[in-house]
Amino acid sequence: MSAQIPPGSISLLWPDGASRAGVALNDAAAADLGIAELARALSLDGRHETQARQMLLALCDDPIAIAYRQAVLDDLLRNATLAEALGRLLPTLMQLGFYAVNNPSRPNETALQQVVFRLGELELYVECVQRLRAVLLSHAGSLTSAGWRRVLDALTAIENDPAFQALRAELPEMLSKVRNIGSVTIGVNLDAHLQPSEATLLAINTHRFRGAGLSLLGKLLGKPDGDVEASQGLARLHRVTLPDHMPYTRANLMLAPLFKDLSELLDSAAQPVAEALACYARMSSQFLIALESEIAFYLGAVRLVRRIEAAGLPMCRPEILPREARACEVRDLFNLHLALRMLAREPNADLRERIVLNNIAFGEPAAGADGRIFILTGPNQGGKTTYIQALGLIHVLAQAGLPVPARQARISPVDAIFTHFAAEERPELESGRLGEEARRLGQIFARATRHSLVLLNESLSSTSPDESLYLARDVVRGLRLLGARAVFATHLHSLAAAAEQINAETPGDSCVASLIAQTHVCDGADEVGVRTYKITPGPPQGMSYARDIARKYGISFEQIESVVRHKT
Repeated sequence: MSAQIPPGSISLLWPDGASRAGVALNDAAAADLGIAELARALSLDGRHETQARQMLLALCDDPIAIAYRQAVLDDLLRNATLAEALGRLLPTLMQLGFYAVNNPSRPNETALQQVVFRLGELELYVECVQRLRAVLLSHAGSLTSAGWRRVLDALTAIENDPAFQALRAELPEMLSKVRNIGSVTIGVNLDAHLQPSEATLLAINTHRFRGAGLSLLGKLLGKPDGDVEASQGLARLHRVTLPDHMPYTRANLMLAPLFKDLSELLDSAAQPVAEALACYARMSSQFLIALESEIAFYLGAVRLVRRIEAAGLPMCRPEILPREARACEVRDLFNLHLALRMLAREPNADLRERIVLNNIAFGEPAAGADGRIFILTGPNQGGKTTYIQALGLIHVLAQAGLPVPARQARISPVDAIFTHFAAEERPELESGRLGEEARRLGQIFARATRHSLVLLNESLSSTSPDESLYLARDVVRGLRLLGARAVFATHLHSLAAAAEQINAETPGDSCVASLIAQTHVCDGADEVGVRTYKITPGPPQGMSYARDIARKYGISFEQIESVVRHKT
């Protein structure tokens, strides 16, 4: 007999019938988006970091599965006492994972060791089933997600199973038989020189021996022999005969057979328990072990959300739109990495006035969106890289079923995210930097679909401006033809200015539009543009940025003229 888990694997990540296949985020995108750092922020500790990274890398594009996860997390975000209770239970669930990893079915394990190991696993299994069910049952009135309800139903089915009830009733006695072995009594015969000559096992005891104040000689001579001489051993009497000049080795030589006898006796004592355990051979803790990693993932997400909200920044549950809409509408977006770096320096900082929030609207212009392909221009260190990284992160988080760093968001899942940041010069590459960039771009077009997200950061900047513009224009036209969502951050202001012309001359339903990283012109003699880190739709303003840089470093014509006149 065994407690049967309901058909199918119960999961807090996947609803019944959902395909668990996902498209893995490629290595370049994972590095450019900082997925490893995000996984560390999501994990409760180092032991759960790998699970968090795997969750982020596997882009789930099934809206049903994403909504399922969102509902599971919402139950925890709404109910702090539930999250706290699960956090207290988590270490016990983690111990079950230890039993799975350290399975004792190896040739060098004794029967007793296997019995003790299995009893320990079943004891934890019963405890976890009862405690987890009690936690969920006490919060049943507030559980709205299908995921938690499925887990509660599965635990209830296990508890009601006759096999589980029998195990729960018999486990204390089985544990007592094994764990009450506290010591063994060994009888040692001495020769005429008071050296050990023979030894046997006398008893297996439930008590443990303690030291006493009497000297050994006092204890030996102060008590009558009684029945000691007549004591019968539990095993054969081991005799060692050696020449008189080697008596000190006898004790060592007797240890091996004594311990062999002890092992056989203990295995024999454990045999009835092993036979009783055979009834529960099919009872598995894998169900709870899998749940442990999932619960840890959600609890890490709760902690991250609370941390960001405590800093005054918004986190929201995104509305998941149909894939075919190829839309992404986000209000008050910010880069989560930027917030986490600031909090690492100042854990209690209020970031409301220190982080600039931005918007984005991918989609059809007829539906109020700005376009699907954006050419983003602006000054160096104006927030362009931070912005496009933030766009990638919100898709990764949303498709993992997690809240996103924004006040409001509506997102169509993507089937892949491709990034292309400017490559460093690598002398070992025969094709050179430009050739390497072109090769990577070619791979993106070979793999991307109309449901993909493409993020280009200063791509094709390794050649002359004229050649860069020529190549970049073809890349943008290719993105429009493909129909993907994309952002191309570049200093090629002429490319952004040609957006309408590209739309007119290239077929496709993904409109190309211009975004700019704004600057604010301060009052004063220099009139230098101050970076605001606001990203807004609008025509490129390339020349103004060049004038700002010239004025900042004193090389505008007026400044040069003034310097030259003062020399004459």
